[in-house]
Amino acid sequence: MKRSNPVDPRHWRSQELATFLRSRRERLTPDAVGLPSGERRRAKGLRREEVASLLGVSPSWYTKLEQGIAGSPSPRLLGRIADVLRLSRVEQIQLLRLGLGDAEATNPIAVEEILPPVQAIIDAMHNLPAMVVRASHADYVASNAAASALFGDFRKFAGNGNQLISLFTHERARDSLPDWEESARRQLAMFRAAFARNVHDPDMRRFVAELSAKSREFRALWQCYDLPSHGAHKLEYRHADGQTYQFQMVTFFADSDCQYRLEVFYPEDERTRQWLAALMAQEGEASTH
Repeated sequence: MKRSNPVDPRHWRSQELATFLRSRRERLTPDAVGLPSGERRRAKGLRREEVASLLGVSPSWYTKLEQGIAGSPSPRLLGRIADVLRLSRVEQIQLLRLGLGDAEATNPIAVEEILPPVQAIIDAMHNLPAMVVRASHADYVASNAAASALFGDFRKFAGNGNQLISLFTHERARDSLPDWEESARRQLAMFRAAFARNVHDPDMRRFVAELSAKSREFRALWQCYDLPSHGAHKLEYRHADGQTYQFQMVTFFADSDCQYRLEVFYPEDERTRQWLAALMAQEGEASTH
């Protein structure tokens, strides 16, 4: 059998599909699909042969699919997999993207094209910290004055302003998030969705490989294959003053290709609002001297 080339984007896509299927199979209990759990059951979630039986395919073929060495599933079979694994709408989209998407490179909007109007918009959010992330590489490309007062200059973050490198390798980022693991999971989930859209990009594949080598926690969470959920999320932020403040983080996309993500932080209570206003005033006074 011809071995796949790990540099080939098709190899990465097949491995992404394999990891995704395995993670969803392990999360699904036998009871959820009407199968007996058994007293001596050791498998985590469903067994591969159980999924194969529910799909009407051979166990050997499904095993190869989870190993990333089977041929591409048909659209109809992907639909059956989505039904059997009880996938959510977000998960179904990811499955189809991985199962059907080609590996041809696209031409995403350059940061120079998207940034001027987006910068003007976030600058108008005077009291709401806002940052722009290039989703495909997880690096910050813009912020407003409120975000700079709250988080500091993103250009000085670890990894030349990279969100995931900061989260997984920088102690200051870890210390500022009381629930670091939840924040790391959430940001990695958004990157995971972007990775499937950009698996053709060798820089992106290299980034994943390098961060996997640097961080044991990144490797573990990468195997979990979390995907983003919709809506606002609560964020607890611990400032250098030792106090913890409460925000709601809301995410938007600035372009139709979902390559540039806006993260807006809304103070959740009056205490946080007053503290942020005082912090911004302090930063403003410092910048005038």
